[in-house]
Amino acid sequence: MYVILQKSKKDIKDKIVKFLIENPNPPDKKIHALSEKLGVETDKFEAIIYSILSEMIHKPTIKESEANAEELKMGIKVEMEHTSIPSLAKQIALTHLSELPDYYSKLKKMEGK
Repeated sequence: MYVILQKSKKDIKDKIVKFLIENPNPPDKKIHALSEKLGVETDKFEAIIYSILSEMIHKPTIKESEANAEELKMGIKVEMEHTSIPSLAKQIALTHLSELPDYYSKLKKMEGK
């Protein structure tokens, strides 16, 4: 019987994240094997994976038009070092810029020291 207890969800998420870091682009067979190993129904397991992805893609509090264009350009370039998906790089940059409007200028200055 498959059951996900609330307090074990974090543990399952941690194991999924660790698995994905160690297995980039895993085939379905590996995902289903991990699902079985952890005792979680495949559809519920995939829902957990989707929730992890949603948590990773922060919803910025500012729109692209509200961000400083130069900061956003710098931000996308910096974030592309971590992803091959331009739209994700832009989302990450906008999230940082919503927290600190000159985030990338300060980052550049800090890295220069």
